[in-house]
Amino acid sequence: MNYPQAISFVYVFFGCRNLKEIPENLFANNPAVTTFEGTFYNCKSLKSIPEKLFAHNPNVTDFSEIFRGCSKLKKIPEKLFPNCPKVTYFCRSFQNCKALKEIPGKLFANCPNATSFDSSFSGCSTLKSIPENLFAKNQEVTNFQDSFNGCLSLTEIPEKLFANNPEAMNFLYTFAKCESLEDFPDNLFANCPKATNIIWTF
Repeated sequence: MNYPQAISFVYVFFGCRNLKEIPENLFANNPAVTTFEGTFYNCKSLKSIPEKLFAHNPNVTDFSEIFRGCSKLKKIPEKLFPNCPKVTYFCRSFQNCKALKEIPGKLFANCPNATSFDSSFSGCSTLKSIPENLFAKNQEVTNFQDSFNGCLSLTEIPEKLFANNPEAMNFLYTFAKCESLEDFPDNLFANCPKATNIIWTF
């Protein structure tokens, strides 16, 4: 897509139910883009994402709903967001990706300005585990509402999952409807002194 001045690709491929593949260089000529909100929302046949899809988009601030409803997506590249330091919103980014079974530990490692993971992985019903270091580099996050709500196959929560998130305030429904959970760490929120909304968390 050769539009170097483009700043938004909001819902561009929304509902393209037969889309199976994405060219790796699709956004290589769009360095000014700031939002990819809902770009591939409900692309129900999409099974994979090119690792370097956003390698040339350093000004992005919003990835909300980008892969929401991609129900056949099985894997997320660990280096999907390596050159996106300005991103603040990952709201519902992978919501209802029902075939997703794992999350790369360093997926958000280069996104230090992220503030919201609201519903990021909610409805990922086959997700079995969460990497302990998933949010280790996201010290500005304030919102974890519904982040893993409805992850029916999740059996445990890493004790240090929020160890580096001192600004986190909202944990409303974070792990609600995680019906396979067998236990939860006593010190899960030990390093979250600003947490004020711990309601229906589990």
